[in-house]
Amino acid sequence: MARFDLDFVAEWEVAMRFDTVDDGVQVIPGSFFEEFLTTAPFEGGRFPYTPLRPMLIVMGLMQPGEGGQFGSNATAVARVLGRLVGEDAEVETCGADGVETRLVRDIPKVSWITAVYVAAIDPVFDPQGAGADPRAMQRITARLRQPDGCPWDRKQTHRSLRKSMIDELYEAVDAIDSGDPAHLAEELGDLFLLILMQAQIAHEAGHFSIEDVYRGIATKIVGRHPHVFGDAVVDTEADLSGVWAEAKAREKAIAGERGGKDIDGEPFSMPALERASRVLRKHPVAADDDTPELLRLVSEIVARGEDPEAVLRQQLREHVEWHS
Repeated sequence: MARFDLDFVAEWEVAMRFDTVDDGVQVIPGSFFEEFLTTAPFEGGRFPYTPLRPMLIVMGLMQPGEGGQFGSNATAVARVLGRLVGEDAEVETCGADGVETRLVRDIPKVSWITAVYVAAIDPVFDPQGAGADPRAMQRITARLRQPDGCPWDRKQTHRSLRKSMIDELYEAVDAIDSGDPAHLAEELGDLFLLILMQAQIAHEAGHFSIEDVYRGIATKIVGRHPHVFGDAVVDTEADLSGVWAEAKAREKAIAGERGGKDIDGEPFSMPALERASRVLRKHPVAADDDTPELLRLVSEIVARGEDPEAVLRQQLREHVEWHS
C-alpha cells in the first residue's frame, strides 16, 4: 500500500469513522498529486481515482522511526481536489488538532496534517461535486431512463434525438465562433448528454453500451497514430497521410465497408448546400454543361473561392435586418 505504517490507517478509520475495505476507500499517497500536476495541461485521463468512492489521502509517507515531517504535498492535493470535487467541497483532515472539517481550498493553510478523507459523492444529490467523473453523468442519464424516471427522457429513441444532436452541434459551433469558453463548455456538455442518451438507449436494447463507444474510439485513434503510440516514424505530411491511409485500410479489412455515405462520398445527412460545395470543388461544372441553375450558381460561388454557406448566411442576415 506504499511506504507507511498500516497502524496509521487503523487510527484514521476510528477517527474519521470509515472502514477501508467495507467502504471501498481509495488510499492515495499525497506525493501522487504532485506527480500528477507535472503533466499539466496534458494530464487528461491520468487520474486513476474517482470521487464516486471515498478517498483517503496520506499526507506524508514514512516507515516507523524514519522521522521527517508530515503534511507535505498539501498545495498539490488542494489543486487537484479543487478540480475534481470543487474548492468549496468539505473534507476531513486529521492532524495536530485532531479531526476537523475543512474546505478543499483551506488544505494548504493547515500547518500539520497526516491525512485527508474525502467522502464518496453521489452524483444525483451532488452533481457539482461528482460531475468531474464522466461516470457521474452516465449514472444520471441511466436514472432518467429508468421506469420511474423522466417521462420525456423515457420516450426518446435514436431517431427522436436526431434533430437535437444536429441542433446542439450547430450551437457548439456558434460557441466556438463567439470565442466564449464558458459557452463552449456548456454546449459541449449538451452534446455529451446526447451521446450518453444514444448509448443508454442502445444499451437497453442490447446493442452496445457507452463502454463499447469508449473502447471503439480509443482503439481507432491509437491504431491511427502509430507515430505517437508506436514505433512508426513520420517526417513529412506525405508520411503522415500514408500512415493514416494504412490504418484506415486495416480498419476496413477488419470491419468491412460500413454505410453512411452516398455515391459522392459525403454523408447522407449532410446539408445539401455544404455537400454541393464539397462535391463541386472536386467536380466543377463545365461552361457548356446543362446544369440546373441552382447548382450552377453554387458552382460559381465555389469557383470564386467563397463558401456558399457563409455567403447565404450573410445574405439571410442582411435580409432580416432590412425587414426588421
